Amino acid sequence: MVDKDKITFLFSELDKYLDELEHMKQLSREEFHNDNKNIYSLRYLFQVTIETCINIGTHIISSYRLGLPNEYGDVFRILRNKKIISEELQNRLIYMVRFRNRLVHLYWDLDDDTIFNYLHNNLNDFYSYKKEITEFLSQ
Repeated sequence: MVDKDKITFLFSELDKYLDELEHMKQLSREEFHNDNKNIYSLRYLFQVTIETCINIGTHIISSYRLGLPNEYGDVFRILRNKKIISEELQNRLIYMVRFRNRLVHLYWDLDDDTIFNYLHNNLNDFYSYKKEITEFLSQ
């Protein structure tokens, strides 16, 4: 059984990070690039937001004994195979995991424009994930 308190906590963390990301989205490209704190903050916010999505999925998978993910992308593959999330969202979330891996492991090889563009083009993935998970849990 899913621990509702844990899911509520993880969703509140996700909401908090998304609020911060939305705030950062208001920065112009120039404002973003002119202050390293913005760049470092955005990198960190993306990392913890993605990891929160992974933690939500991992909790659901373990609660329902749906399988054992071998890597982060498997979390979203399992959720898709069990019809908890859509295939389109699964593919976007796997891309998100790859982005997170680059942030963590290849941070020197990830240019700041890529991160800025991700901010402006991919936030809806997080909202879609929360919506599909919420719909599943309400059944």
